[in-house]
Amino acid sequence: MANFKKLTRYTNGTITFTRANTQFLILRQPLNLEPASTDTLVTINQDQAGRPDTISQLAYGSPDLWWVILEFNGIKDPLSELKTNQILRIPTMERVTTAISKLGV
Repeated sequence: MANFKKLTRYTNGTITFTRANTQFLILRQPLNLEPASTDTLVTINQDQAGRPDTISQLAYGSPDLWWVILEFNGIKDPLSELKTNQILRIPTMERVTTAISKLGV
């Protein structure tokens, strides 16, 4: 098991090797988060369009959980998919940390 910074999108990722002994990363399973009544609905403003890091900063006090917001909302390309006036669901920090702790279990 690789040792990546806690709460990153690489949490519980695995580094393995090809036959030529080149390292590569096998990404983790998706977060197991379903919509809940405790989620916050956020409307993207002009400054946040294409900037999941700023949304994460406001929601969680850290830009590092941007990947959770994208994954939870099914967004693959934030530059083209995070648009002004779009509504996002933001899970609570408690739900996020619980889901991350269960990765790879």
